[in-house]
Amino acid sequence: MPRARNKAPVEEPAQAEGVQDMEVDEASALNAPLTWQPGKPIVVTELLRRLKALSEDLARREQEDGDRDREILAPKAQELASPQLLHHKDKGVKAFTMLCIVDMFRLLAPDAPYKGGQLKEIFMLFTSTIVPALANPGDPYNQQHDMILASLTTVKSVVLVTDIAGSDPILLNLFTNCFDVLAGGGKNGVGEKLPKNLEYHMTTMLSTLVDESEVLPSGVVDIILAQFLRADPNALSSGQRKGDAAAVIPEPPPAYNMARAVCNTCSGKLERAIGQYFNSVLINLSEIESAKDGKGRGKKRTHAESEDEDESDDGLMTPPAESDIHEVEKAHRLLRELWRSCPDVIQNIVPQIEIELQAETAWIRTMAVQTLGDMISGIGAAGPPPGAVLEPAAYPSQSLEDVTPGQFQQNPLLMPNAPHAFSSVYPSAYQAFMSRIKDKAPTVRSAWATEAGRIIVTSGGGKGLDDEQEKILLYHFSNALADADEKVRLAAINAVAQFDFFSLIQKIGKSGSVATPGSVFSHLADRIKDRKTTVRNAATELLAKIWGVAAGAIAEGNERIHNLVGAIPSKILDAWYVNDHEIHALVHRVLQQSAGDSQRVTDSQGATSGQPDPDAIRAERILVLVRDLDERAKGVFFSRQAKRSNYEGYLDAFLKLCEDASNIAGDGVKEAKKKLDKLADAIVRPFDIIADPTSAAEHLKKFAKHHDRRSYQLIRFCYSAESDYRKIFKAMKELTKRMEEAPTGVAAVLDTLVPLVRSAAVLVYNKSHVPAIVEIARTDAKGLGPAAHEVLKEISMRAPDVFKVHVHELCETLKRQTPTGDVEVDEPVVDTLKACAGFARRFPEGMPKDRDFYKAMVQYAVRGTPSKAAKHAVTVITSSADKKEMYIKDIQKACVKSFTYGEDGFLSKLASISQLRLLANQECEDSTESIMEIAIGQVLGQVRVAAEPEEPEWAEEIDDDLSAKLWALRILVNGLRGFNPSLSEDPETALKEAADPVYKLLNTLVQKDGELSKTSSTPASQRAHLRLAAAIQLLKLSCNTNRNFDALLTPNDFNELAKVSQDPNAHVRAGFVAALKKYLQAGLLSNRFYGLVFLYAFEPDKSIKEQTVTWLKSRASMSSRMKDNVIEAVFPRFMSLLAHHQDFGKGVEELEDLVEYIVFYLKCVASESNLGLIYHFAQRLKTVQDGIDPAKSEDLYIVSDLAEAVVRVFQEVQGWSLQVMSGRVGLPTGLFGKLPSHAVAQEIAEKRYLPDELAEELEDLVKNLLKSKSKKRKADGSSTQAVKKQKSAVKAEPKEKKLPVREAPKAKTAKTPKRKFVDALPSSERRKSTRQSGAKSYAEESDSEADEEMKQWQEDAREGAEDDDAGDDVRMDDASVDDASVDEEANKENVGESTPPTSDPLPAAPEPEPEDEVTEKRVRRVTDAKGKATTPRKAATKVAKKDSVAAKATTRPARATRAAKETEKDIMDSPSDSD
Repeated sequence: MPRARNKAPVEEPAQAEGVQDMEVDEASALNAPLTWQPGKPIVVTELLRRLKALSEDLARREQEDGDRDREILAPKAQELASPQLLHHKDKGVKAFTMLCIVDMFRLLAPDAPYKGGQLKEIFMLFTSTIVPALANPGDPYNQQHDMILASLTTVKSVVLVTDIAGSDPILLNLFTNCFDVLAGGGKNGVGEKLPKNLEYHMTTMLSTLVDESEVLPSGVVDIILAQFLRADPNALSSGQRKGDAAAVIPEPPPAYNMARAVCNTCSGKLERAIGQYFNSVLINLSEIESAKDGKGRGKKRTHAESEDEDESDDGLMTPPAESDIHEVEKAHRLLRELWRSCPDVIQNIVPQIEIELQAETAWIRTMAVQTLGDMISGIGAAGPPPGAVLEPAAYPSQSLEDVTPGQFQQNPLLMPNAPHAFSSVYPSAYQAFMSRIKDKAPTVRSAWATEAGRIIVTSGGGKGLDDEQEKILLYHFSNALADADEKVRLAAINAVAQFDFFSLIQKIGKSGSVATPGSVFSHLADRIKDRKTTVRNAATELLAKIWGVAAGAIAEGNERIHNLVGAIPSKILDAWYVNDHEIHALVHRVLQQSAGDSQRVTDSQGATSGQPDPDAIRAERILVLVRDLDERAKGVFFSRQAKRSNYEGYLDAFLKLCEDASNIAGDGVKEAKKKLDKLADAIVRPFDIIADPTSAAEHLKKFAKHHDRRSYQLIRFCYSAESDYRKIFKAMKELTKRMEEAPTGVAAVLDTLVPLVRSAAVLVYNKSHVPAIVEIARTDAKGLGPAAHEVLKEISMRAPDVFKVHVHELCETLKRQTPTGDVEVDEPVVDTLKACAGFARRFPEGMPKDRDFYKAMVQYAVRGTPSKAAKHAVTVITSSADKKEMYIKDIQKACVKSFTYGEDGFLSKLASISQLRLLANQECEDSTESIMEIAIGQVLGQVRVAAEPEEPEWAEEIDDDLSAKLWALRILVNGLRGFNPSLSEDPETALKEAADPVYKLLNTLVQKDGELSKTSSTPASQRAHLRLAAAIQLLKLSCNTNRNFDALLTPNDFNELAKVSQDPNAHVRAGFVAALKKYLQAGLLSNRFYGLVFLYAFEPDKSIKEQTVTWLKSRASMSSRMKDNVIEAVFPRFMSLLAHHQDFGKGVEELEDLVEYIVFYLKCVASESNLGLIYHFAQRLKTVQDGIDPAKSEDLYIVSDLAEAVVRVFQEVQGWSLQVMSGRVGLPTGLFGKLPSHAVAQEIAEKRYLPDELAEELEDLVKNLLKSKSKKRKADGSSTQAVKKQKSAVKAEPKEKKLPVREAPKAKTAKTPKRKFVDALPSSERRKSTRQSGAKSYAEESDSEADEEMKQWQEDAREGAEDDDAGDDVRMDDASVDDASVDEEANKENVGESTPPTSDPLPAAPEPEPEDEVTEKRVRRVTDAKGKATTPRKAATKVAKKDSVAAKATTRPARATRAAKETEKDIMDSPSDSD
């Protein structure tokens, strides 16, 4: 490092002014004496005059005159070397003396007239006095100093220094002082700028000395190298971080430039000297390494010790000194700068760094990787340039700015700039660097990931990477994002964060888009679900910022950017399905802050003339977000907005209680505080963005105790529909500030309060956004029209109060597009109609009242195509028209009295009739007979399309005939739903009379596979749609909006409905379970319908089953969080359903299938906390008799014993403790009844109903069903850990020894091949398990089979089919369905881990005797007509797909019947469903 030197104060020369006016006699200049006798000194003034005259005389002489006048000049030269002059105290004397001497050097060259000792004195004067004085341009003798330097440089007389014996100190002092002069950034101590020629002359002088010196002193090399570290902020500012912009100087100092020029000029000479410097440092490093290698010599190291050494330096016998480490690090930083500035001097050093990559110590390899990576990137000692700042809220968007990469940095020290392509100069070192991505130490791989990002963003230091290099680099960099160690993943994410937006698109985008498997963007998106919080947060926040910036370009139609990053919001929202509250909070925060509804323009940029409208910009970005979301993500987005009103209610109740508590005094304070604390504990549970409900509740209690009424009002501003966006933003800002400035401890509540307030705030469906959304919906600007209509529809249903101001404009749009003739209505118009219909139901007084509008609605009702437009038009009329009776009569006249099947618009008329029956049933009473004749006589009772032998089982496109039948079915059901029995004299009788025909029709469709005709065969595709529609209509009638009808679905009919859950057609099953999930999620169906969902245990379609499993887990998780035990209470109902299942049998194989049903339930629901309750329910089934058919009570007891045994095994496998409940729990009445006597109860309790053969196999069977398959370690470092691995391995060994002895049981262990799903598969075949007996040893199952099964189980699920009508039900408040689409697939990523890892099975039981013929027959495989392997029983019921419809109907096994119906009163502790 350069030494700090104190500058000597400037002395004023005696009578300096007089010197300028002296006139000298040229003839006497050489004769005037310059020395004096002791005691008789020459006056300084006179001495200066003589020296000046001599200097001028010598300056006028040419060099050729030197030889001629040598005899005259030589004596004078000797006089000038007198100590009296060289050591004179006056600076002027020294300056003029030195000036004269250098002229003597010039004139008498090449033979200097001085001896060695004189030369030493001369150059000591030059180095110690003249050179330091050059730092002060204001020195009176600065001109003479400059002339001295110029002469020594030009004539190169400075090389005389090398002839001096012992000149090393002079050289060292000269180099030191020269660099010190220029070290101040080209300025002296008072800020005066130094002349440019000074740097040039010094550079030339030092370069000459280096070239002419045979051996440079070691200190000179150190001084030269120290100048390169002036670019290093670590060397300039202690305590500053490397690369800190505040510590980096704006430009290279002159000392740096001079050192660089010297090295480049004398590279051949300095290469060896610099190499010796690095050798000394690296040799010291090798000594440190050898100390590590010497650890424990003579002692055998353990594997654990070796692993530890890979990660740290704890194994060193003597830890390296901090000073040694500092020197090594400094040398590596210096090497970076030398590569940038003078690459020729380090040719022998790079191979040594390559050797460091193979060092045993991880920190040495890390340092080598960092050094080589920065060299490849052209990054010097100053470090990389500051990372790009992505500003999603900036306007205009950064993605629209015309900026190319590389224009962001102006500082040459920070600008990555490699002199050559490193890979071409040092190919071996480059390959060694690339190989470090596979290093065993995570710290090394982390460093590699960071450096790889820098190489990519700088294009290899600005020299470019060839296509193959870039491809390989991107591949390995992408893999670093999926590394097993979290530090590596985090380093790779942080490396991506340093990219500016254009580099992300142009460089990272080369590996592919977010949707491209294996690309950088794809692996980055995968980290959203990372198990490590730091990794997950960094990746999600970065992706949100990337999309926030890209949104501007996406909105403008940039296809490349859209294709690359347009799917980011979908990936972020898809993480919601992991069902982790921390992830929920993260997703909620980043979308609001960076990528979604918080996009804003600075407040000063209001919607004034010439300024952008911030509300319009936000609205546009919201629409861009919605447009590009996939269905799963869109479900999350809209469900979050749907829940906003619920959160608003929770907060409003909390604030009211806070205010009431602050106003209560005396005895009521304690009670008020108790209520407040209880409410705080309760309201945090529904907020699924709260990771820690306990701490969140404490925060709310602390906030309530703070009693800040202004804060209460600010929160109300946030969730008020009357607040515009700017008001909400300012309210949240003020709320945050008030909490931060509150007394100690209150600020901590912001961690809970801010997420809660933002969840309830009207940020997306804000009234500020609606005008812009309406305008885009009208004009379809930038192709956002469909998204605008979709958002408007959601606003009308979820936040209709912000819709009021703009509904008239939408109605005017509908008027202008009134249908005439057969022109089909555009889909956006249908969405607008739906939005208006939703608003009309909630706020009928806000709808327009002009007659023209309702005439237009009548036209939509009669002529609207598609038929949904007619349905919504009728809703608008019946909900908001003042004279709706008149319009209803007009619609009836047009639709009922003049109806002809097949005419133009007949489907619209059926849709209008259906909606009238629901919303205006009383007004349609006079036309009931005509309507029934249309629905049954003209539509349902007719088979207009004949069945064909080769027809498909399902049709995606519904033809007019099927559509008419579906509308007719709704006409019948809506007539019942709209029926008001209270208007009749005998409501109960009237209700039964009205409901019986409808229920009979629906049950017939379910029982007869959708066939109504007794004479003709309906096409198979129509039958599938009809039985699905009938099943869904039965669900609608059982919803709590039609609670009077739920009791009409008898237990027998309910059991018949269960067969739709196992329909041969996958589309039917998918549609039915989607409706079940929707209505159960919304709380519209009674809990008994959960049992139908658990029947999907044998679902062969992977996507349907996985969606069902994840939804059940989500519901179980919600039930556990709410502590209502809803899902646990379903267990006895599910057991009753199994006992009455059509495939129930008392044989071992049939009961094995029941085991899988029970295990399926436990995997979805059971936890250690609720397993005792489930076990208690299983035990309770033997204390009652079957309430449906008492004669079949034994079937119920078999199921009870089986369930009890399965729960026991399940508990043991999981390693849980079973907390047996005391007391009794209620069972649903109707399904169960009381036993006739205590003696009967005692007999049942003592009898064992489970077959002994199954009891022996049950443990292995359950363990097979629960066995966790081995998985490869995932990117996030997760892995399935085998529990008790060593123990189970030991126990499995004896089994293999017994294998040759086993005969019949061995046949059972054969693995059943996976059965490929076929829609036409008979239900009796599909309902059964694909496995054989569970008596198989784990030792007999190959790992490949296990891995294949796990791989199939973990594949991503497809979206299930959804019933359109279920979503359009106008009597069902869609807002109540809120999060159904989200929770449907919650925990999707953990489907393959539905149960915790289990141990291998216990040792096999003693070998059984060979089984009899019946047993062998049960396990024997047969082949059906299509070549599929199946069991004999299944083969007996299997029917070919091309059989006739009648034949298919006869193949269904007869279903069990029940004589008893559910009673209306619970006789056993808990209310029935009807109650």
